Amino acid sequence: MLPPWEHPDWYDLHDTTFTAGPEREPEHYRELVLSLPPLDADDHLVDVGAGTGKLTRLIASAYPELGRITLVEPNIQKIIRAERSLAEALTRSSTRIKSIAQGLGEGGLAITPLATVVTVGSVLMPIMELRGGTLRDGLAWLDRALEELAAMLAPNGSLFLAETLGAPWARGGLDGPVRRLQLPELEERLDAAGLSSIECTYRFRDRVVLRAQPGNDEGDDNATRVMMNAGLPARS
Repeated sequence: MLPPWEHPDWYDLHDTTFTAGPEREPEHYRELVLSLPPLDADDHLVDVGAGTGKLTRLIASAYPELGRITLVEPNIQKIIRAERSLAEALTRSSTRIKSIAQGLGEGGLAITPLATVVTVGSVLMPIMELRGGTLRDGLAWLDRALEELAAMLAPNGSLFLAETLGAPWARGGLDGPVRRLQLPELEERLDAAGLSSIECTYRFRDRVVLRAQPGNDEGDDNATRVMMNAGLPARS
């Protein structure tokens, strides 16, 4: 029997309350939309871990002339729900919609054409946590996932992450249980994945929106240094 969060109806009913609280997630996603650059017919949005399309619908409503949308989501039922709701929301639009039924960080996830904007809405930290294992295991998966996200971006594209961080008191070494990262740790992983111009565009307690672009503007040596300072292993 599948876990309940794999059922699209259960997911829609419970996701907001479980991930942020009903009073907080709408603001979190709205702040991500406000952080986006203007999007028009020449732009390509890739929503990774799209679920039932909640974040994608908000972006499409804000930018109805968006040229292309790609939904990346391993759950087929959720993809069907997302496609249906997007079609209803974009009845007067010529937006091209494509779906890829695949998870993040498992290899072989290729995006064509490259994306103007890649969004990830509350996916990285929950998946890292739910996979279990040690923190070392979690970081290995996260590094693969961030590498895939960076490879999706066009040269002038941007990655936007909405994430729920670890609590300030969350501690644990590499061989301890996996845990969510705190903001400096997550920023350092982004830097090590070859992303640059990393900034936090919104934060409320443990909820953040991060923006990053392709290309490491400080170099691998600096990425290694900050990893060591944080007590986490640098990428090999």
